[in-house]
Formats: sequence, structure tokens, C-alpha cells
Amino acid sequence: SSLAQHPATAPLGEFIRADDEGEKDDAEEKEKGDEEDKNDKEDKGDQAKQEKAKFGHRPKSLNSVPVTNATLEKMPKKSKGSSSAIKIDEDGKINTYYLPGATVVDNGKSVEYRPPYRFYLMKTDTTDYSKEENFYKPIFPGKTFSVDMDFRGQNGPSCGCNINFYLVDMPVGFPGKDHDYYCDAQCFPDMGCCHEFDMNEGNENVQQITDHACTGHYSQDSTWKCNKWGDPEVKITPPEFGKGSGNTIDGTKKFTFSQRFDVHGDDLTITTTISQDGKTLKKTMNSNGEMQNMLEKLQQGMAFVTGYWTAPDMNWMDGESCGSGTEHCSEEPAYISNWRITSNGSPVPNPSPDPSPSPSPSPSPGPSPNDVEMTCGWCSSGSCGSCSEEIGWCSESEDHCKQCGAKSKWCPKSQVTAKGTQKQEQQEKKAELQAEKKED
Repeated sequence: SSLAQHPATAPLGEFIRADDEGEKDDAEEKEKGDEEDKNDKEDKGDQAKQEKAKFGHRPKSLNSVPVTNATLEKMPKKSKGSSSAIKIDEDGKINTYYLPGATVVDNGKSVEYRPPYRFYLMKTDTTDYSKEENFYKPIFPGKTFSVDMDFRGQNGPSCGCNINFYLVDMPVGFPGKDHDYYCDAQCFPDMGCCHEFDMNEGNENVQQITDHACTGHYSQDSTWKCNKWGDPEVKITPPEFGKGSGNTIDGTKKFTFSQRFDVHGDDLTITTTISQDGKTLKKTMNSNGEMQNMLEKLQQGMAFVTGYWTAPDMNWMDGESCGSGTEHCSEEPAYISNWRITSNGSPVPNPSPDPSPSPSPSPSPGPSPNDVEMTCGWCSSGSCGSCSEEIGWCSESEDHCKQCGAKSKWCPKSQVTAKGTQKQEQQEKKAELQAEKKED
């Protein structure tokens, strides 16, 4: 068709001008859209900050209390254990360490937790936290740490409760307000400021693992020496972990928590596995600058701290399940048992067979008691015989051995082997079940 047939149609020059104006309008619309996208991102960023403020802030104060000579005297009977000796299976050998003030039950295999106390893993039963040599500091890179955790039912430790075990670079050079030479990455007033790796903290609603390195360079706050928020952080919440059978792992029932530390050059990878009744969750912390910074401290060894504390504003940890309101911890006890540290890639040594007596044509006189080499054994039967050898402080003297638990006995070394207890425990459990069936 021609322009003559369409008198209302604009001349070509006006079409060109209209096209220019159309492109200008398109550009303005695009600019407006970009501005809206920018504003939308800013709004989302503000929303994320609000969510961080709502749930993501860290504790404002340390609500746990260390066990010192002073606090031991004030501890109620139900919170004060008769024995603080804890058995840890390290590559098949049962070693004895101490959590001074803790309630250690089940012949050294389980710890009962009640608030508000925190405990330190020590080589001897001492509350002198000023000396680094008193601490037992496992070197976790290249190892896997495993425990069984039990919050015991719907009314167990839930919102507002924090059961934990973590690593800090203590002791520092001054006692601080709690007189225990403590430090962590929150850098609380009148306390030390140092690297902190939260291996686990949580309750029936959540399990959280957080790396708090100390590089001194943090965009969140230029005054931070350590990363108070943590990086990386792994938080396991419903439907993966939480209260009830609708979750992969039911936090109201006993579960196994295992954490593997792998090193490749300067890179650290930490894999956490939670298992229960054939179901398994696996979460991995991959290496970054913060993890590389933490690796150096882990390789040197850090103090192992474990405890149970409460707060009305624990929402930073459990807010996804418990909301943003004031929380009230039930203060019900929790139990952590069967502590194991295993070398990665190395099988647990097979139990060595019991020594067989050599045949002799005639009996020879036995050695005098002074000639017999003695040691401390962990004896499942309660008497010398099939015993696993204790190593370290427990085996230094008979007096030490007596303090290492009801089943620790001072025995001739010939009656003690370096056996792990897994097979013994299975046999004992089987025998107990058979006995119960007979009673029924």
C-alpha cells in the first residue's frame, strides 16, 4: 500500500523520529526496570539482614559456668559427678582422661549433662586451667571423632537449650572473670579472644557446626578480631533433623554423631555424619580462607570444651523451629556416650590374642610379687583376666588406677591386653539380653 491510500499515516521522517522516541522509551523502561531490580535486591538484602538480626546473631554473653574449686563446692549433688574419668576409644585402645566436675556414668563411657556447666578435657583430674600441659588436646586433622547422643524423648532439651562440644585455643595468659583462662571467638569482655571451632551445638530441633577463625579482616565489623558469625556454618534443621519421626533424624531419639577431618595440602574438609536406625545425613564443610586459617590451630591442638547452657534468646541457633520469641529451656539432662577417635584410613587394630602358657614338664616357682610387672586394666568382668590395658596417667601407679573407674583394676601385665572393648561390649550386651529373656 502507498501513503496516498493512507492519508492519516505519518510521513517517513516522522516514522524515524517515532522509532527514535520508541527506542528512548525502551531505554527509559529498561533503566527503570534495572532500578527496580536494584531496589528489589536491596530490599532482599535488607530482609536478609533483618533475618540475620532476627535469628542469626550470636550469643550476647557466655551463660555456661566453668568447674573450678570454687564452683565445685557450690554445685548441687545431681550436677556433681562421683567420678570425672571418661573413657575414650582411640584406635581401639581405651584411654582415660578427665572432665573435672562432670557426672560420668556407665563405668566411664557416658557423660550426663545438666546446665549451666562447661567442662574441659584434661590429662589428670585437675581444675588448674592455667597450664597448657594439663589439657588433653587431640590432634583432629586426619582423624574422625564419634559419639552417641541421647536427648531422651519429647520433653528433652529443646528450645533455649544448648548442648555442645567445641575447640578453643586456650589457656590465655590471664584468668578472666571466670578464673579459668578461657577464650573464644565471641571475645567477651574480661575473657580471652581466640580461634573457636564449634564441632557441635544444638538440641532436639537443630544441630549446628561453625568455624570461627581469627584473621582480623571481616567486612561485617572492622573491629572483629575473630569471625563472630562464623564461616562456614552448617545448620541441620527439619525436615532433616528435628523432633519427631517426620524428620530423617528424630532428635528425640538416640543418634550417632561423627565428624571427619581431612587435609589435602593447605585445604581442610570436615564431613559430619549423623545416623539413626539405618538413616544417614551427611554434611560437608569445604575449604576456604577461614578454614585454612583454622587448620593451623587444629594441627597444633586445641582445648576440648563441652557443656550445656541455656538462654531466652537462643533463636540464633534454633529460631527456625522455635521462632523469635523468648525461649525457656526444659533443663532436662542430655547424655553423650561411647567417645571414639579413629585415624582416617587406618583400620582399628585387631585384638591381640591372649597369651598362651608354654607347656612345662614341671611347675616352676612363680615370681615374687615384687618381680611381677603390674599395670592398670579396664576389666569388663570387674576382676583381672580379660582386661584392656589403660595407658597414660592411670597406669602410672595403683593409686591412680583406683581413680579411673569401677572396672579399672591393678593387675599383672600378663593378664592385660591392648584389646578394644567393642567385642566385649557386644558379648556383654548379648549376655544381658539372654539373662533378661530367661527372667521373662
